[in-house]
Amino acid sequence: MFDPLLSREIKSGQNHNAYWLNTTDILSFPTIENSAQFDVVIVGGGYTGLSCAIHLAKQGVKNIAVLESNHIGFGCSGRNAGFVLPGSGRLGYGELVKRFGKQGALSLHQDYLAGIDLLQELSSAAGSDIERTESGYLKLAHSAKWFDKLKTSADYLQKEFDYDVEIIEQSNFCQHYVDHKKVFGAIRYSNGFGLNPLKLVNGYANYAKSLGVAIFQNASVTDINYGNDPAVTCNGHKISADKIVMATNGYTPQKMPSPLQNKILPVLTSVIVTEPLTKEQLANSNFRSQQVMMDTRELKYYYRLLPDKRVLFGGRSAITGKQSTHPKYKMRLLTELQQSFPALASVNISCDWTGWISVALDQMPHIYHDNNVYYSTGYCGGGVSFTSIAGKKLADLVVGKSIETPLATALPNFPFPAFRRLGQTAFYQWGRLKDSFT
Repeated sequence: MFDPLLSREIKSGQNHNAYWLNTTDILSFPTIENSAQFDVVIVGGGYTGLSCAIHLAKQGVKNIAVLESNHIGFGCSGRNAGFVLPGSGRLGYGELVKRFGKQGALSLHQDYLAGIDLLQELSSAAGSDIERTESGYLKLAHSAKWFDKLKTSADYLQKEFDYDVEIIEQSNFCQHYVDHKKVFGAIRYSNGFGLNPLKLVNGYANYAKSLGVAIFQNASVTDINYGNDPAVTCNGHKISADKIVMATNGYTPQKMPSPLQNKILPVLTSVIVTEPLTKEQLANSNFRSQQVMMDTRELKYYYRLLPDKRVLFGGRSAITGKQSTHPKYKMRLLTELQQSFPALASVNISCDWTGWISVALDQMPHIYHDNNVYYSTGYCGGGVSFTSIAGKKLADLVVGKSIETPLATALPNFPFPAFRRLGQTAFYQWGRLKDSFT
């Protein structure tokens, strides 16, 4: 499997096995076959890049190219779990206040909510059926201590941010949502929901195309010059641009020169989808909700009941791309699913896949520019909705506007970047230990 830390490019002609490919057509676009000149070149055909392209076009920029190494949505945008969440990064609201102050945290909170609204606005404008599920994002306590923390968090959000979050006791959760044997209670954010991520990225692409954006697939970028003569090398051709946008997130090749070198950690996540549940399995497990769910572990599990009655279940995966195909990672997810829902003890996996997310050293996204190269990255797996607003803010930067966000700072460098994965391995060991005692 492609490994960002070991590569200079994402080669064309790659495939993956995400469940969404079974239900959604892959869009077709031309590739780059000659040298060319554009006003803005966007590297990466996912949510961030396409949102940026849409908002550039809506502001009157005419000559925009989006370069995607494989098909549109090949990266995380087309293979994530389809969780629309009111947030991004890994910091909770109390931590946001400590880092950015109350006004900075309030600004981020407003952006989180605006991102959800903008996602729905863009998909509606594209006429895209994104298979939106019922509203609700459930955060599940994996211990009694964590349920106390969640209740405190809900009270804090109501008091400090006027943000209503429902507290759900254990018995109520098992009776009205799903009979989960490892849950100690939950809180519910009313504005989260699930969707088909590939249909969403297809909707963005069709909308961008309708606005005159040139989209190219199988357009593998191998080099970036961001000096006095900004350009990318794509399929062996020089593609010149006044400004370049890096929208590759977890699929950013470490060895390709860019302002993102040594500043992000690509992290693998694995997902399984079961065969459709029978009526008996649904009844015995008391699955009553299609709301998206995530637990409070340091090494989190996330899951949802899909519209066709399959269960999607995801969590951490291997450290390296080479290890990613080992069957132990999908079996770990299946074991956890079956322990959480014993009525599904006989359920089988029908589809499994892995994908890269991007983590910054400070565990938050950044929207910034370095000379003529602009970027937004570091969503920590929480980018489905936030990328819509991040792409809009990127577009504002590109046209010379200032943006209001505490995230408009340069990505920090990882210390000793060659040892990032050694640090990640240590973090996983610590996370297992922490999850056992909290």
